[in-house]
Amino acid sequence: MCGPLQFLKIFRCGSEPGPEVFVASLQTRKYLSNRGIGVRALAWALVLVFVCSTAPAQQPNPVDRVVTNPVTDTPNVNPTTNETSTVPVFRSKNQAAIQAGTELEVTYGKVTITGPPKARIFVYEGDVDARIGLFRVQADKVTVYEADNRVLAEGNVVFDQGEDQRITGSRGEWNYRTKLGYFVNSTGYTNQTADGTIVYFTADRVERTTLTTIVLTNAEVTACDEAVPKWSFRTSRAEIRIGDKVKLRGPSFRIKNTTIFYLPYATIPIKRRDRASGFLTPTISASGSKGLRLSEAYYQTLGRSADVTLRGDVYSARGLGFGLDLRTRANSRSFFNFGFYTVKDRIFGAKADAEHPDQGGSSLYAEGIHYFPNGFVAAADVNITSNLAFRQIFSDGIQQAISPEERSEVFVNKNYNSYSFNFLARTRVTSIPDARIRIRNLPSLTFERRPSLVSFVEKLPLYYTYEAGLEGMSRKETPEDLAQFITNVGGQPIVTPSLVQRLDAHPQLMLPLYYKGWSATVTGGLRLTYYSNSIDPLTRLVISRDLVRGAGEFELDLRPPAMARNFKHGDGSFFFRHVIEPYLIYRRVSGINDFNRIIRFDYLDTLTDTNEIEYGITNRFFTRRSTERVSKEREKPVGEQKATTGSAITRQPYEAFTVTVRGKYFFDTTFGGALTPGRRNQLFPITSLSAFTYGGVPRRFSPVSVEARYRPSRYLYADVRSDFDVQTGGLRNMSATVGLNRPLLKLFTTFYYTRAISLIPSLQQYADANGKEPGTLRGSQWSPSFFVGNTERGVFGGLSLFFDFQNPRTTSNSPLVSSTATLGYSWDCCAVVVQYHTFNVGLRNENRFVFSFRLNGIGAFGTEQIGQRYH
Repeated sequence: MCGPLQFLKIFRCGSEPGPEVFVASLQTRKYLSNRGIGVRALAWALVLVFVCSTAPAQQPNPVDRVVTNPVTDTPNVNPTTNETSTVPVFRSKNQAAIQAGTELEVTYGKVTITGPPKARIFVYEGDVDARIGLFRVQADKVTVYEADNRVLAEGNVVFDQGEDQRITGSRGEWNYRTKLGYFVNSTGYTNQTADGTIVYFTADRVERTTLTTIVLTNAEVTACDEAVPKWSFRTSRAEIRIGDKVKLRGPSFRIKNTTIFYLPYATIPIKRRDRASGFLTPTISASGSKGLRLSEAYYQTLGRSADVTLRGDVYSARGLGFGLDLRTRANSRSFFNFGFYTVKDRIFGAKADAEHPDQGGSSLYAEGIHYFPNGFVAAADVNITSNLAFRQIFSDGIQQAISPEERSEVFVNKNYNSYSFNFLARTRVTSIPDARIRIRNLPSLTFERRPSLVSFVEKLPLYYTYEAGLEGMSRKETPEDLAQFITNVGGQPIVTPSLVQRLDAHPQLMLPLYYKGWSATVTGGLRLTYYSNSIDPLTRLVISRDLVRGAGEFELDLRPPAMARNFKHGDGSFFFRHVIEPYLIYRRVSGINDFNRIIRFDYLDTLTDTNEIEYGITNRFFTRRSTERVSKEREKPVGEQKATTGSAITRQPYEAFTVTVRGKYFFDTTFGGALTPGRRNQLFPITSLSAFTYGGVPRRFSPVSVEARYRPSRYLYADVRSDFDVQTGGLRNMSATVGLNRPLLKLFTTFYYTRAISLIPSLQQYADANGKEPGTLRGSQWSPSFFVGNTERGVFGGLSLFFDFQNPRTTSNSPLVSSTATLGYSWDCCAVVVQYHTFNVGLRNENRFVFSFRLNGIGAFGTEQIGQRYH
């Protein structure tokens, strides 16, 4: 028998129809009989016109190995729709089908049947489409051998396994029972990789050896969708494990048609999950002081919720490095990461001597958080470096190289109703030019009660709260030059026993009152602290004499009603709202008489007597912004929106600009004798207002602190913080941050400025050796950076700089401390990036060049740093 298309082909060519043709004609007439005579005539006319106009396209067109895109470029066959739905379908009812009830369904234009029953041979021609389950074979000609369940496909062969695999070729043989077979002169693609990339291949022969394994002979593998790919791997044999990986034996890496290098072995992960064990792509860079740097890493999965990465580094001019990263996840919120990195220095290049010191060392980190079912929460952030020189020389980030502080802490918390239990173990190491200071909290147990109403006082909203702590503390100061240190600080370095006991209790009562927009909060409390050791004020030596510190506290926080005014445009539409919020706080603390005997561990030990008034005013500027950003129309000002956009209830106040001005007046200029004129003093009444010191001299008025934040849109923001001296009338310090975050443009800059303050004549007696206010230094740092372009497409690049205009240089007058310049270009399947780094800080003065070549679906060569926290 034959289908209607066969009949139409013969009719067009003028052949005499045989018996099978008349049967097909009757079938077609039956199909159209319910549409009336006029409809039948019109349908036949349209079919004849269609066939005459498309007949040349049905001629065989052998598959060209240069396929533009094997995903969609399938000659003569649409892989997603059935264009011949009215063609009769043959169903092979072979009992040896791979699954019970499954059948080989074939859509065709012409069929020829020969052979005895159960061993028939079906020859299909004309856009043949054979399917069984998820499998599909399309070709110009398909021969089915019923006896051995074999399919022979010829001309424009396309084989699909669901949406995961496609193979095209000029000829193929496939067993629809075992689902195994081979294809020649083939192109195809694999599953998507972890980053969504499709990996294409061409091969002389493609053979399905198992249900999940495909072997390629003389193959080229790439992620580039073009005739001559930008990059590819050429190999004599490749093995594709569906849903797992592509294994390449002895591949050569090629750019265009040029071989760049050879590899003994390579794999490409094509798992649905983004984790697969194996060697990672090597990285390479060059440094002026450390030479050529070559890095390699091995990644190993440890089940579904953990993995470990081992890496090794070779510094051609210095030595060898080794690192490890362990990552775990207990659940969606809990994680724990651990890693270390160590460098054996002076193996290569110059040997260790006075001019070439051994600066090797090691670093260790641990970070994580875990939420326990019983409500406990544990967090860790541990960073330990063997020495500062190692961190300065072998860290890639400028912040790690210049940061004076290294902190490690473990924290455990449990909240229950109004109570909070906390455990803290912390170590802080601060490196300053002439000393290294280490402070430990181990262990530290604190217990807090959040504010709660006093139940037996019914007519007043009286609240009570308290906190208590039991802590073990230690402090150790290690000077570089002991004599110079004693001269600078006026005493010996502080070295406490390994455990100094500190017990603290702090109950408070609070009474908030409200009257016609005015609010006042009265707070009273006591603080009692016990120290098992203390300091001799004359020598700064730690002695075993204990100390009890007691203090009474009183505070009145007064908040007048806020004042507001709306400003409008000339047409009467809303412009912005200005809100003014003043406040006044009176604070009194007394009873701390032995401040100079207290060992300084943290802010709790800097509490002093004080009698002060803090005053301030906040100016807030509100605009209106839509809360439903579902269209550009919603983002327009209310006056510009059309009436059809809905109620203006979706427009909410938005705080675009805020300015706060604060200051303090001190009735007690020496804070109960705690302030020592002529030296830097870090006292809590001073540090609670500004991050910059102003406690070198007695003063009634603190500097005026100004804080401003401007955020006109979600793309742009600016923050400015500064202090103005009310005595000299000048700017003491300033920090400013500006950022712009747009899709193709990102800008960020920070600026820090401090002055060495000249004292007025009445305070000149307290000046330091330079005639300035003690603790104030001249400093100016600027860190601008920008990035333009899209890293996924086209040209992109950026520049990041860090300047220190006051830091003297011994080898250069340039204020540039570090810089990173980036330039790259990204195609659809790969990207090239070059970076140039400079460092001129501390012990480090070097230039480093990094080259990166990213292959979509494979990885990046050159910049990825794995296995150490400081890289």
